[in-house]
Amino acid sequence: MLRAMFGVRRRPRWLRGVVLGVLLVAAPGCVPRAGGRAERVASFDPDSIPEGYARSVGALAYPFAARAFEVTPGGDLYNGDWLVALRAAADGAPAGPPRAIAAEERWRPVLHWRRRSGEVRWDFEAAALPPAAADSGLFVDLETRATNQGSAPHDAVLEVALEPRGAAAPFSFFDAPDSGQALAWAAPGVAIAHGWIDGGATGDRALRSFRLAPGCTARLRLVLTAYPVPPGRLAAWSRATHARRVDEARRAWDALIARGASFELGDPEVEAALEAARVVLLACRERRGRSEVPIGSPFQYRDVWLRDGARAIAALAVSGYTRESRALADGLTLLQWPSGALLSQAGQLDGTGQALWAIGQAYLRPAPAAPPARVAAALAAGFRWCEAQRALSRDARLGVPGLLPFGDPHDNENVRAQLLGNDAWSLAGYLSAARLLRATGDAALADSIEHARAAYLAETRAALERTGSPDLPPSWQGEGLDWGNLAAAWPCGMLRADDPRCRALARRVWARAGGAGLASYRTPDSLSYYLGADLGTWALLAGERAAADSVLDAMLAYRSAGGGAAELFHRGTRDFGDNLPPHASGAAALTALVRNAIVFDDGDSLELTLGARERWWRGARVRGAPSRWGTLAIQFQSLGGVAVWRWTPVAVWSALHLPPGAVLAGAPAPPLRGAPGATVVRAPPGVGEARVQLARAPTSDAGRWSGDSKGAGTGRPAPRD
Repeated sequence: MLRAMFGVRRRPRWLRGVVLGVLLVAAPGCVPRAGGRAERVASFDPDSIPEGYARSVGALAYPFAARAFEVTPGGDLYNGDWLVALRAAADGAPAGPPRAIAAEERWRPVLHWRRRSGEVRWDFEAAALPPAAADSGLFVDLETRATNQGSAPHDAVLEVALEPRGAAAPFSFFDAPDSGQALAWAAPGVAIAHGWIDGGATGDRALRSFRLAPGCTARLRLVLTAYPVPPGRLAAWSRATHARRVDEARRAWDALIARGASFELGDPEVEAALEAARVVLLACRERRGRSEVPIGSPFQYRDVWLRDGARAIAALAVSGYTRESRALADGLTLLQWPSGALLSQAGQLDGTGQALWAIGQAYLRPAPAAPPARVAAALAAGFRWCEAQRALSRDARLGVPGLLPFGDPHDNENVRAQLLGNDAWSLAGYLSAARLLRATGDAALADSIEHARAAYLAETRAALERTGSPDLPPSWQGEGLDWGNLAAAWPCGMLRADDPRCRALARRVWARAGGAGLASYRTPDSLSYYLGADLGTWALLAGERAAADSVLDAMLAYRSAGGGAAELFHRGTRDFGDNLPPHASGAAALTALVRNAIVFDDGDSLELTLGARERWWRGARVRGAPSRWGTLAIQFQSLGGVAVWRWTPVAVWSALHLPPGAVLAGAPAPPLRGAPGATVVRAPPGVGEARVQLARAPTSDAGRWSGDSKGAGTGRPAPRD
């Protein structure tokens, strides 16, 4: 009766019996209104950061840490082994889930999220660092702030519970115990602890209550560990303040990002997306003994896949992380079988070509360098394995002769067949390996590989003719789902970008997705973040800038508030299920597309501003960009009908692509070459500056791709520029 009369709501079970002021109480304090760190923290509103998905998650990871923490959609933390539940309430009303779990500037992995219970706002700030140098463990320093935003006092309660992994957990790490374990906070008499909390606690949970005056804030600090540790290690860590630990994390990540190439485009969204991608690529590395290997994700894809690892290695190579890229490329040799094949999963026969390609990408930039002897031996053995498989299919007349044999990848193409992508990637591997071997003095083996590649190309083109397909089918038998075939033009170079089959493939894939942008996988409602990204670079090479812009627009839009991207998600609901962001291949794909739009060096000449967006032409600068001809600095601008480039001179011709919708107003001054009305200016070797007069193209249609009859579809958002 009293409950009905006075409107008292039933408390959650964990709140029943709480007597405020009797349990451990943290004394609240008002946040200063001006100056100091408190003001800086208060000014960061995670809910102001865009969130591309239906549910927000965050990743607290670090290079070579063997586990990571997920900040869950409910605002708890999970490390693949146990859950740290944060149950907040005020006046008996539980706090709702956060709207966004946001990284600072949408890239720096100091995470913030906000929850509310009535007039009490709960703010959370967390950062992760290894507890010591070269340690594979991880500590998370988390501060919770409860602020009364009302005009009357409020009673707030926070329960922090250590709970075993549930049956519905989205992932578990390989080294996590299969059975339940005793969980405990650091306390006297505890031998192994799973966390530390201000004021201490016994058992596996702690309860804090706060009487909050209007405008006042209470704080509570936690230190969480990815692995159980002696409590003394957590206590020692906590002797430095939370503010200091967070600043250490900021400085560490700022220094890591500053070591790479610098892209100053006057486009904060793209710049932040590039830095977020680097965070993912750098964090997704583990050690296997003395070797370093790339992993697919901090969470459910925490393993080595050649399909993902090769992309990550190439992206790091073009981003200025030469040491990291080469170390990971060396690590791929751990996956070489006695036969010479490089495989991470049985049946994925594209792995050998991808590994050869990745090794070449790493060691060709910023200048060719001879790989260690075992890596060079792996290149030769991988090439010989591919040639032996081609000979087998030719001699035994198995399927299409001269191509790689039947395989079942158990993934992606989802068919047992001779996959076109297997041969496309082998061709990419041949080219990359031959370039590296020739540049580092092994001309005899380079000659052999180039001769074999020419014959291989002829056989693939003859096989394409026999399929009767207007584009590029997933397999030579015509069956399967689109995957490796989407990489045939770039990066594999099996076909030229102007081949009609490439355009037909892009038209078919993008029509299914509703327009140029992300590609669908399996069903039209399932979008893949990175599957169609290679078509974005194809579009740049084919002169279809509007299509490439649409791909980049979609990749920018479909990112979490932390800056990462999910591998797959539902078109309508934007839900990714258990396929948690971030994914290393998504980070690599965005990196490659933006970099290729400014610096493209896969051909025999240096291509600059191939797809530079209108906004970037207001004045952009790229520094420390590795290429096959050295590390480049580039500046470009278009103002008052004049385009200007300045770049580090190279030993090959440079092709300078004009701004969107512009053509040459007249012939450029020597030694530059270009005809009036052209969209490209060519500079001979050794030249590093160009200035040309511009005119508008007579039939400019820069905002719409000529191959897209539907315009903007659900595979891409509306263009931003």
